[in-house]
Amino acid sequence: MTIEQLAGWSALLAAVATVIGAVFLGLFFARGGLWGLLNDVASIVLMLATIPVALVVGIIEMERVTTVAMIITGIGIVGMLGATISQALLVARVRTYAQLLPWTLGSGAIVGVWYVLAGVVALAGSLPQPLPWLMIASGIGFIAIGYGFTVGNERHPLSVVGGLVLLVASTAFLGILGWQLVSGDLVVPDWNL
Repeated sequence: MTIEQLAGWSALLAAVATVIGAVFLGLFFARGGLWGLLNDVASIVLMLATIPVALVVGIIEMERVTTVAMIITGIGIVGMLGATISQALLVARVRTYAQLLPWTLGSGAIVGVWYVLAGVVALAGSLPQPLPWLMIASGIGFIAIGYGFTVGNERHPLSVVGGLVLLVASTAFLGILGWQLVSGDLVVPDWNL
């Protein structure tokens, strides 16, 4: 399996986990119970599956901005691992939702920063349209959710709008990128590996 295929299938898995997680999150806020645990598991799958995506995007962007691309990729992976660890601690019942919420939101905001920065770099042509704009919108959605939760709760307007923007933009980005990588329409330059 090539790096493109691995990242492509990971992106498609992350897109599915995004949608499933959003459904479970909605059910959790409406009914509570087991739906929260299922959302947390979907979040773990999403974050872990996004790591190969961040790596491939970084490798592609290294053609234009070598050091900057490595730093941006590092930021994304730190956020993804932070979110994974915080969600795993919640699933394992090591800490409570309230105790882990700042860590989860903070890690999500870091992932949001990765999305925005990588999207801005991609505007220079390293990724085909509309991927850069979908990345930027996804990042703004992540950041808006974190801010909305921090100043209010899940019903805060920024949490709701940010969540909807993230759901649509991130699912579209991951789906399109995944398909392009799996089908061979987007190739990682060999010399960047």
